[in-house]
Amino acid sequence: MREEMWRLYRHLIIGGVIIVSACYAVMEFTQIRFSALRTEQLLCVDAELSSVLLLSGIETELNESLFNWTVKPTETYNVDQITQLIANKSWFKLPDGSYQLALGYTDAPILIGRASAKQTFFKMGIELRKIIYSDAFTIEDKKRLFSAMSCVSIQPIESNMDRDLTGVVRVEGIDSDYGYIWNFADDETPVYIAVEEEDYLSFSLIVVLVCGVGITIMLVLIWRELLSLDFKRKTFESITRQIARGRSGLPKGIPDSSGTLKELAYSFDSMSSHIQRLLKVQREMINAISHELRTPIARLRFGLEVMKDEVDEEVASTVEALEGDVEELNTLVDEVLTYGKLEDGSLALNFSEIELSELIEGILQHNNPLLKHLEVEVRMDEEDLVVADEHHLNRALQNLILNAAKYAAKKITITFTQDTERWQVDIEDDGPGIAFEDRDKVFIPFQRLDNSRTRASGGYGLGLAIVQRIAFWHGGAVLIDASETGGAKFSLIWSRSQHQTTLS
Repeated sequence: MREEMWRLYRHLIIGGVIIVSACYAVMEFTQIRFSALRTEQLLCVDAELSSVLLLSGIETELNESLFNWTVKPTETYNVDQITQLIANKSWFKLPDGSYQLALGYTDAPILIGRASAKQTFFKMGIELRKIIYSDAFTIEDKKRLFSAMSCVSIQPIESNMDRDLTGVVRVEGIDSDYGYIWNFADDETPVYIAVEEEDYLSFSLIVVLVCGVGITIMLVLIWRELLSLDFKRKTFESITRQIARGRSGLPKGIPDSSGTLKELAYSFDSMSSHIQRLLKVQREMINAISHELRTPIARLRFGLEVMKDEVDEEVASTVEALEGDVEELNTLVDEVLTYGKLEDGSLALNFSEIELSELIEGILQHNNPLLKHLEVEVRMDEEDLVVADEHHLNRALQNLILNAAKYAAKKITITFTQDTERWQVDIEDDGPGIAFEDRDKVFIPFQRLDNSRTRASGGYGLGLAIVQRIAFWHGGAVLIDASETGGAKFSLIWSRSQHQTTLS
């Protein structure tokens, strides 16, 4: 796991460096682009102001202009012509990075100028003053000319300055621009003339967007690594659960680059395989011993039967007691073999439709000598047809009924209920009951709650274990609760959907 965490940190560090570098490059490019756009705007202002001076004949040479005018007008133009020419100007960037402005027809331009974008000083004020103080235009003509310029903005503004043209800096938050206030008449509202601002995204917004994209990419990388770790964790949990359920062998392609989880999983698998081998050897030994015991038990039966005819009555009673012990030993061997088959899952179960009332009635009649001193009440639904393996369901119900008979004082109650998903048989007695902390112990093989009991009253400790395995192979379970009569209540529940011919 340490290797996985180090790999996560390594990816985060490398990803962080890449993202920070990318963010820096994007912001640097954006800043350069903003600077280039600002330069273009200033060159455009220079071109438009210079065009007005040259076309109107106010100036024939413009040393303060950044443009090198290669073609100049040969005559002067009025305001309407100038505004139309400026509105239809051709402005484009050349391959060498310089800018060219052309006014007039394409085949016969009136004015052509070229400027380099490497200029850093602009003389907007000088050109603006020449237009403002020129007598070639009226005030209204000058306003029309400024309004026709695409790169110059003119807007009314409240000002108490008394000079005709004043350079000012306007500050709005973190943004600022440089322009001029023109007081062209005492009774008119002054106007503010400045470079027209394009509607670009603010640099601050771009910085925030770039940082947001970088953080998002970082979070995606972290989330991807965490999903990978979580997937490996779930896979490992699934493998351990499969091993806990008894699966031998691991699935191929365990997702673990460092090998830590894979090594641990293989260790679990090796341990599970070893435990399964030990359990298999133990089951085989118990089954072999149980099978081998049948032969000497049969010989003892035959020998005791022969002895009964050859001894007197006093010895015959001893022989009958020995026959009882032999029968008890034979029953024990039978239960051990039955439990071994159910535990191993090799017992074939054949499902069929059974009338539960007849099955329970047969169990009560067969065990009448053990139940005749008790009152047995049977409560059945009108529809008592169930699907189960008849032999093993009979065995499970008989074990539960006889277990209740051992501890009941006066009465046993058998109740059958059902719903759309399951069938349920409750067997209750009015005996001493079972303490809550001891309820799980009764299903442990050869486990008896009271060691002082004799085998006749306490059994072998396999009856309820067999019931639990039968319920399991029927897709159900056995539950223990307190009875309304004060004793114990055993509920045998099995599924309606477990309808298959074999469960081996």
